[in-house]
Amino acid sequence: MIAIVSFLVMVGLMLFNVPIAICTGLASIVGIIMSGGISFMTFVQRMYVGMDSFTLIAVPLFMLCGRFMALGGITKDLINLSNALVGRFRGGMLYINIVASMFFAGITGSAAADTASVGGILIPATVEKGYDRDVTVAVTATSSTIGVMIPPSIPMVVYGVAASASIGKLFMGGILPGILVGIALMVVSWGFAHKRGYPAEPPMNLKDTVKTILRGIPSLLTVIIILGGITSGWFTPTEAAGVASLYTFLLGRFMYKELRLRDIPDIMLEVSVSTGTVVLMIATASALGWVFAQQNVPAIISSAVLGVTHNKFILLLLINLLLLFVGTWMDLSPAVMVFCPILLPIVTALGMDPVHFGVIMVINLAIGLFTPPVGVCLFLSCGIAKISITDTIKAFIPYFVSMLVVLMIITYCEPLVMFLPNLMMG
Repeated sequence: MIAIVSFLVMVGLMLFNVPIAICTGLASIVGIIMSGGISFMTFVQRMYVGMDSFTLIAVPLFMLCGRFMALGGITKDLINLSNALVGRFRGGMLYINIVASMFFAGITGSAAADTASVGGILIPATVEKGYDRDVTVAVTATSSTIGVMIPPSIPMVVYGVAASASIGKLFMGGILPGILVGIALMVVSWGFAHKRGYPAEPPMNLKDTVKTILRGIPSLLTVIIILGGITSGWFTPTEAAGVASLYTFLLGRFMYKELRLRDIPDIMLEVSVSTGTVVLMIATASALGWVFAQQNVPAIISSAVLGVTHNKFILLLLINLLLLFVGTWMDLSPAVMVFCPILLPIVTALGMDPVHFGVIMVINLAIGLFTPPVGVCLFLSCGIAKISITDTIKAFIPYFVSMLVVLMIITYCEPLVMFLPNLMMG
């Protein structure tokens, strides 16, 4: 009963557009008060425990890395590299958008950062070349979610903390699914390009192609630093994020010469505000998760679900539908903190590896990043393109369906997720 009231309080506050951190925080307080005999300081303690993780320091560092990229001129080189690779095909600007997002995902781990940086440059340029705004917004918002699939991934860091899972394995497990999502989005873009007659970009000659690729290599080395450092055991995820931030700062400052020292205070302030928002959501969600654990919610739900059916196919389908629904109204990080302790016992009882489930959970919730009413990537893209959300829905549907297809494939084909983690990290 206490858990139900707490959950209803959280959902009710969300309906009034109350910030998610306050929703989960007040729901936790209600649960503690109703429990009786529990000190109110428990709420503060559980918030502190939720934040007290060395691994979570990677979150602001990856954010910092993304800002150094955006302001240091690195984003432009990644876009040029994408143009050299796929721009020559019909609908080239759509492919460039997707490939640039895949490159960008390998450095920042944030979908919103991808939308703001890549979308801020490509949306106006794409519209100017005669592409429809609805398709441009749809491809930008959906491809931006690859930012939380291909490592590094801030939500995977949060999941790793919540589930006590290997973040290195989570990072490796997200690579193939992220690439599959990118391919699926390209297939849909191919359909739009031929149906609406979008042009191809002028092909680069061999000299310019080689020059562009060579200029883009230093940026892509950030991915090698992060993944190579973690999988080899040289760095923890937090240390890898710190080294990547330093590397991107040096690139922007000395190679591209677009990052100025006077920009640093504003960058630090922006990252600090964003970090405060994310960590507060994690802290209050952790407190709410503790309330649910005290009421034995994970065990009750696990027993109830497994009592209905032991069919793995059906159970995973139901879990996917639940997470897709949750992603439409709850931010990704708090959703991971609240629902991971509830759902993880169910999937482990089915014999699923926590790393496999972590990738499924993150991709599920990532779809919510372009789905109203939360849909931060959708809102950012529409704001940049100056178009209403309702005018983009028709173009979104094929992209949405393609991502659902990939989600189902990785859900029921475990090797697509676990092959690289098992190969690289045993």
